[in-house]
Amino acid sequence: MDWLDFIEIMVLDEKVSKAKYKKAGEIATDPKIKELFKKLAYEEDVHMAVLQKFKKDIQKAASKT
Repeated sequence: MDWLDFIEIMVLDEKVSKAKYKKAGEIATDPKIKELFKKLAYEEDVHMAVLQKFKKDIQKAASKT
């Protein structure tokens, strides 16, 4: 396994976490809990964006060698 494979696995983990948070937010009845899960799902989007940037950076660095 190389770093690109590892990052892809991490992106998949983030997607799964986001889906869980979204589902939890849908079934929560307390508005504060709904908002918490909405924020957590958003954070997973941020994490995925960071991981995708890492992936691009690694690919760019690898193409220079």
